[in-house]
Amino acid sequence: MTAVRDGVHSSTLDREWSIGKNPHGGYMMALLAKAALRTARRPHPLVVSAHFLRSPEIGEVELRTELVKRGRLFSSVRARLVQGDRTCVEAAVTAGEITDAAHEWEAAQPSPIAPIDECHDHRPPADGGLLDHIDLRLDPRSAAFLRGRSSADAEVRGWMELADGSDFDPLSLIVAVDLLPPTVLGLGQTGWCPTVELTYQLRALPAPGPVAGRTRCDALSADGWFNEDAVVHDSRGRLVAQSRQLALSGNALQSR
Repeated sequence: MTAVRDGVHSSTLDREWSIGKNPHGGYMMALLAKAALRTARRPHPLVVSAHFLRSPEIGEVELRTELVKRGRLFSSVRARLVQGDRTCVEAAVTAGEITDAAHEWEAAQPSPIAPIDECHDHRPPADGGLLDHIDLRLDPRSAAFLRGRSSADAEVRGWMELADGSDFDPLSLIVAVDLLPPTVLGLGQTGWCPTVELTYQLRALPAPGPVAGRTRCDALSADGWFNEDAVVHDSRGRLVAQSRQLALSGNALQSR
């Protein structure tokens, strides 16, 4: 990412951080958040809410930011990912600072995840994309779709580690909340499920080590719309990030 002028950065959407031909949504949100943090002069993206207007091509983009409010505890920034003359992703970023203090209270973790060495490696061989950079291991109890079976519920669980040995941080956690396979694959849906809107919240600074992710769907409508709620816990079991998104199922997309 290179500063062009005040409020404008140039960047390149990399094939290595994509799913197939599509730049990964969490990756694009992380780029926008990084540019917004520079504008806000704050260290952490507390909230990033993004609307995906169209899928950009792999290649050059501009990240355009506008400071909306600079407050005592947090600042608000508008951010857009632009390719050519078209805005592809638009986001509102709340930037501030989170300390490493423990939560005063935290709900019990939902559905337990199998130990990491009992989970399936989900990296396709020689994929050349996002999953070459993140070691994703799915809990076999929540990944019946990998064996061609349907699930009793729409929930996916798994472990994630960065392949280069580095640890997750507040920006890479934005990728983590959007990394697990679509929950509706267990309901018989297939294909790419494009995200329409995703809101990420940073809840704590992650401890070193792998993170555990869980996503669930509450409802899949007859015309293909579904929600996904994600939570990510760090190696100490603390909630570090969560998100909610609205997406469209691959089956519905193919029928239109």
